[in-house]
Amino acid sequence: MKNRISLLMLSAVMALASCAEKKTMGEEGAATDSITTVETGDTTEIDNTDVAKEPIMRTVTGSVVSINQGKDGYTAEIKDAQGMAYFATISIPNLDDAKQYRAVKVGDNITVTGEEWEMEGKKQIKATELK
Repeated sequence: MKNRISLLMLSAVMALASCAEKKTMGEEGAATDSITTVETGDTTEIDNTDVAKEPIMRTVTGSVVSINQGKDGYTAEIKDAQGMAYFATISIPNLDDAKQYRAVKVGDNITVTGEEWEMEGKKQIKATELK
């Protein structure tokens, strides 16, 4: 008896699932799947399209406050004249001219130009130019 009930329930589920699906003929006569949707009138349209934003290019001049050595370069924390802190990632692969790469020390005044972005509330710059 349990087998019959299970079989009946499985048949009902398959019947319902097949109602939402219809087969159509593709270009070469092969059957392709398409889904038929049912409108209820209670729908909300959501646009999850990822919109690519133009990168913000920023030039910052300031004093190096700290340096964090990395694998391909370093990240220098720079404070500008207004006291705003920026974290500039400086590496040979990111620089437009590899000859600009050099080590800096805490206290050095430098100018970096590059793409600005924010991480954990801190302004980051991927340096493409170092002066």
